[in-house]
Amino acid sequence: MNNPVIEIVNVTKSYESAKKALNDVSLEIPREAFVAIIGPSGCGKTTLLRLMNGMTGIDSGRIRVMGKNLESWDKIQLRRKMGYVIQQSGLFPHLTVRQNIAFVLRLSSVEKQAIEKRVNELAKIMGFDESQLNAFPSELSGGQQQRVGVARALASQPEIVLMDEPFGALDNITRRNLQREIKEMHRKLKITFVMVTHDLHEAFTLGTHVAIMNKGEIVQFDTPENIQKEPFNDWVKEFITI
Repeated sequence: MNNPVIEIVNVTKSYESAKKALNDVSLEIPREAFVAIIGPSGCGKTTLLRLMNGMTGIDSGRIRVMGKNLESWDKIQLRRKMGYVIQQSGLFPHLTVRQNIAFVLRLSSVEKQAIEKRVNELAKIMGFDESQLNAFPSELSGGQQQRVGVARALASQPEIVLMDEPFGALDNITRRNLQREIKEMHRKLKITFVMVTHDLHEAFTLGTHVAIMNKGEIVQFDTPENIQKEPFNDWVKEFITI
């Protein structure tokens, strides 16, 4: 693959139990792709996601992010260039919606006027009005909180957004609505999304590429269409028909 935005080569990761969370994993993530990572519980999905921005170290192998070896990055700078969205949104309860969205920009000493402009741009994309920007997270629904989490991840205009089960705690209607919004956002913004999910429909709906994992390994990485037409083995065939 030419110039992948994230390149993972022969990476192994073990925890104190000596169990391998990742076993000789290699993966190249294309620029502007939407990669969905899916597999059974405990297969290494979240570990794989967390090592992409240095939140989790590796035992062996090599990782390059945006053309640079991961160990050469200042981790704070790297994480400011990579948005991160978690299941419960991770908002600061004492900050307003506006302040939550602006948080990373303030850490980066962006000028106030530029911050206000960016927050207003994201508020429009996410469908927030002025009154909602002044609300606190406790005054929002779960879906609205998750929208704020996504907006905050996009605030610094990152090349990559990592998402760890971003819709897992939401009801089905809210979840489907947000899926449609994220899919359209990816189409418009043309940045790279990498998402961990337990939801096969979600993975195949949002993903331009899907990585199917089992027991710390990537069993198949391809487009949803190719996986459905030609599952790599009987296990993948059974997994995608559950």
